[in-house]
Amino acid sequence: MTPRAAHQLFALARDPAVSEHLQWKAHESVDDSLEYIHDARALWQRGRAWLPGIFDHAREQLVGCTGISSIDRANRRAEAGTWIGVPFQGHGYNLESKAALATFAFEHLELARVEFLTRCDNPRSLAAMRKLPGIREEGMLAERIWRDGVGHDAVQFALLASEFDPATWPAVTVDRASVS
Repeated sequence: MTPRAAHQLFALARDPAVSEHLQWKAHESVDDSLEYIHDARALWQRGRAWLPGIFDHAREQLVGCTGISSIDRANRRAEAGTWIGVPFQGHGYNLESKAALATFAFEHLELARVEFLTRCDNPRSLAAMRKLPGIREEGMLAERIWRDGVGHDAVQFALLASEFDPATWPAVTVDRASVS
């Protein structure tokens, strides 16, 4: 994502319904969105995270964000997540973005494991995670996600490179040159 996407990011991320179950608060200004973009690019340059936007190229529209963070190369694992703007929820962007995320994690970063946390009070996200091909539901973690001083229980899911079958996912191409 580049600073050119800041206004589209702000239009989505300012909606409290988007961040309700996440660790971050709704963006209050375009400056918040620019800071996110700057931080995401800096984390990528340091090899700590890959946090791209999800774009509908036909509409030339940012629809959400996905990403891999807490990259642990020694243990070949990372954490991952996705959020979709309210107007674009339910249109298949989650599945395609997770396919790109898994492809990038396993083929480009050479990870063996990608972990996803979903708050227990977010039934829509839990249902979406449970539909993913090859996903493992590993259990509930007490007070794993904190927001505004309150701990929330979360379900941990994992996707393993050894069990990832691209044929069961939407076809995606991740161009390594486009992410450097």
